Amino acid sequence: IFLPLCYCLTGNKQGKTVMRNIVSGIWFIYRFASLIFLRNFGWFIKILNPYNTMKRQTFVFSVFLLLFFFALNGAAQKPQVRWMYLWNGLRNTQPENELPKGNAPFQIPEKNTKKNIPTRFIPVSDSEWIISDGWELASSTQVIENNKSIFDPEFDTSDWLNATVPGTVLTTLVEQGIYPDPYFGLNNLAIPDTLCRMEWWYRSVFEIPDSLKENTLRLLFNGINYRAEVFLNGKKLGNIDGAFIRGEFDINQKINKEGKNILAVRIIPPSNPGIPHEQSMVAGQGLNGGQLCLDGPTFISSEGWDWVPGIRDRNIGIWQDVRLLAGSEVQLSDPQVISELNDPKYDEARITIHTYIKNTSSQPVSGIISAKIGETEVKKEYTLAANEIRQISLKPEEYSQLILSNPLLWWPNGYGPQNLYEVELKVFTNKNELSDSKQIRFGIRELSYELMVNTPEKGNQRIAYSPVKTLKEGKPVFNYLDRVYYDNENQLPTLYNDVDTSGLQELSNEDPAGPYLVIRVNGTRIFCRGGNWGMDDAMKRVSRERMEPYLKLHQEANFNIIRNWTGESTEEIFYELCDEYGMLVWNDFWITTENSNVDPNDQRLFLKNAEDVVRRFRNHPSIAIWCPRNEGFAPKGLEHPLAEMIAREDPTRHYHGQSRYLNMKGSGPWNYFKDPSLYYTSNAQGFNTEMGCHAIPTHRTLEKFIAPEDRWPINDVWAYHDLHHTSQAFEDFMSAVNRYGNPTGYVDFCRKAQFVTYDAWRDMLEAWNSKMWDDCTGLILWMSHPAWPSMIWQTYTYDYETPGSYFGAKKACEPIHIQMNLPDNEVVVINTTRNSLSSMTAMVHYYDLQGKELYKKQIKTDIPANSKTSCFFPERKPDLPSIYLARVELKDPKGKIVSLNDYWKTEGRPESYEELSKTPQSSLKISFLPTKKDNKVVVHVQNTSDVPAIAIKLNAVEKSSGEIILPAYFGEGYFNLLPNEKRSVELILPSENKEYSIIAEAFNSEQ
Repeated sequence: IFLPLCYCLTGNKQGKTVMRNIVSGIWFIYRFASLIFLRNFGWFIKILNPYNTMKRQTFVFSVFLLLFFFALNGAAQKPQVRWMYLWNGLRNTQPENELPKGNAPFQIPEKNTKKNIPTRFIPVSDSEWIISDGWELASSTQVIENNKSIFDPEFDTSDWLNATVPGTVLTTLVEQGIYPDPYFGLNNLAIPDTLCRMEWWYRSVFEIPDSLKENTLRLLFNGINYRAEVFLNGKKLGNIDGAFIRGEFDINQKINKEGKNILAVRIIPPSNPGIPHEQSMVAGQGLNGGQLCLDGPTFISSEGWDWVPGIRDRNIGIWQDVRLLAGSEVQLSDPQVISELNDPKYDEARITIHTYIKNTSSQPVSGIISAKIGETEVKKEYTLAANEIRQISLKPEEYSQLILSNPLLWWPNGYGPQNLYEVELKVFTNKNELSDSKQIRFGIRELSYELMVNTPEKGNQRIAYSPVKTLKEGKPVFNYLDRVYYDNENQLPTLYNDVDTSGLQELSNEDPAGPYLVIRVNGTRIFCRGGNWGMDDAMKRVSRERMEPYLKLHQEANFNIIRNWTGESTEEIFYELCDEYGMLVWNDFWITTENSNVDPNDQRLFLKNAEDVVRRFRNHPSIAIWCPRNEGFAPKGLEHPLAEMIAREDPTRHYHGQSRYLNMKGSGPWNYFKDPSLYYTSNAQGFNTEMGCHAIPTHRTLEKFIAPEDRWPINDVWAYHDLHHTSQAFEDFMSAVNRYGNPTGYVDFCRKAQFVTYDAWRDMLEAWNSKMWDDCTGLILWMSHPAWPSMIWQTYTYDYETPGSYFGAKKACEPIHIQMNLPDNEVVVINTTRNSLSSMTAMVHYYDLQGKELYKKQIKTDIPANSKTSCFFPERKPDLPSIYLARVELKDPKGKIVSLNDYWKTEGRPESYEELSKTPQSSLKISFLPTKKDNKVVVHVQNTSDVPAIAIKLNAVEKSSGEIILPAYFGEGYFNLLPNEKRSVELILPSENKEYSIIAEAFNSEQ
């Protein structure tokens, strides 16, 4: 009686689900406490009711809970009061006994000597220059204590630091040797958390180059954090508020074109930096984030999450570049290029170009604006009144040149090439002088989507739509405020009443995809598989040189989507690289979990930053989804303004109301499953934006960030790097590692852990493969990318190394992939390309630990494009050994292996894995031959012994230093070779490598 009554008190179904879980949990605690109470204080209950102890006790407790939930429900009806407590962080630092302890002391950095570095202007285009080098940094205390003005040419900056711009305050402090590398061991604890509670000043002294003195000049800040005041030669230019908005300033009245200029930037930290939770074996992972969430738009994870510690400056500083813009009185801003394709052929593209032009003078001006794509150029006349800003559009209805035949399309990785175009936009004044120019890179592609919506006429209806063909009015179509429930978890949007919905195409509700989201590119369904980026780098070091290998690793892993979790990686280079490597982007904004974390205080500030982000990055073909937050709907005051802004500013993409429970599967789980068949039977469903597991680095990577004294046994230093015995099913994971034999040290532990992580990450993705387009449409791993050296939730490690998790995911995401499903061992082929294959041979072999074949079965089959093909079920053989190798292969009509996949099977006896540790040593022969292009190397590996070589990992090693070369892109890793078997593995190395050799490590061999 009590449970349904409490269930009815809450106002919505999601609240009911939470309430049910709370009541169930309290009931469990209550029953447990009852046993203890009755054993020790049963005499007291008997006095109250000597005839029926349990009934009396239950009645009293139920009345108490009933009154408690009535109080909660009443509070929920009051304005500004939530019925659930929202986590906003620690109020005090943790007690000493909870802080992590290590055996190794903090590293002591060597402070750099201050240098006099002149400012450089690095050209980006004919009208833009990056202001590079020459930047200096000091705390506000240093500035105040100096007797002279910061704008005095004689101002003494000898006690300032050479600043890294772009970069954060902490980046500078670490690079200049003030604090040790926070990524190593427990060094982060040696850095005071006061850095995020101080104001800082950046200063740059420069002279304007002669070639720019006749131009109209502006300053552009592409990103600061959190707030800034900008001054030039003692005069304030203006403010910048929020981490993701640009600041542009006219400096013509304040610039000194004949002498030195002093640019000073006051950095103001966020108002609510919070107190980080320090991870340890005692304290555990703790709750995520805290007060910093109130200050979104900012890097909310920098207060500390369960995958990164608190970053001591909260990433404040000039974290993106600063540019000098030169032109004349008419300026271009925020150009937009839209491509609309004809369907179903997609062989004609209609290009529309919008741009704002501004007359900065006090006189009317006329001229010409031109747009050039390759050899195609169109021009349009304009007239602007004094100080007028207007949008100019170049449309295919006016200019037939903007209708392109047989365009080269942009595709996600694996579905086609990443063709990119460039449009050069120029504006000329009536004097026929070039006033401003912009170069915009874009891709010709059309995004469309499938999802289920609730309609007044037909109820729940699966539909498809292309935003560019639907959002003509610039108004949102999908109403996420008045959503309805599809089942106990999944919700559906409704439709706004006052918009044109004629662009929505009805689909069959019998489609196995059911209510779940499907992303299409150029009319083709994309089976989305990829990973989350919680943050690109914990210290926001985001140069192309540092970032590109990570995107290359995604491409090589056969991924096609990245989720920019809570927008932590919102910068130009991230999107540029996603364009180039074919990664669709699911782009969140800067709010995290609803009913858990607090929401932003300043909604106006949030919307201004969001609009600037959309305008700035909307030309990138990779962005596929705009989403308001992680795991929840936008607050009511933000939801409709966000949807309206995106429909107006970017009518080419879908705005999706949240990342789970809305045409989606609930996120998670994030832990190891000791029964991997549960991935298939309990979890593989829909579109899931988060699922992950432990991901232990190789021992060589671990040695880079943990001192010898702290490498073994697992301790607080490991916990500080995200491995805990209290969370994420740690004991189950450790039991899985131990089944290969108890580790004898960190090297042995890392070696054996690769078995477990390879299988776990492959299992997650193969579970989704097994239901491709049935009721599975996408899986975004939590996570693919680490923000710092971690032990969990990563496919590769921070140093570009590729452990078992990487190669397990890479194997599962092969474009043409054969696999053996769990728990029934069905052999299926997954084709995530646009090409069909004919007369293919699918087969399975079983081998014992001596390499003897025990069983074989094969069939001929055709493999349709972009689909799953069921092949056969192997026979159940009663006489199999306790552990054996099941190998599935797919061969083309000429007998060439297209896909090969190995599974170690124990028939439900996991203790049998220990037999692999008793396998005799194998012997490997390696040769390699560099090719003439793309730095590719073909590595030939042969097992020359009479036993299988198990879990072979290849590395390229510099001959001079013995260090492994990273990044190194191997086509395969942790593979097995039967006796005398050969395998050729492709390797791509960076071009600047010195002489090297290839080494191989196997579970039962070491070269």
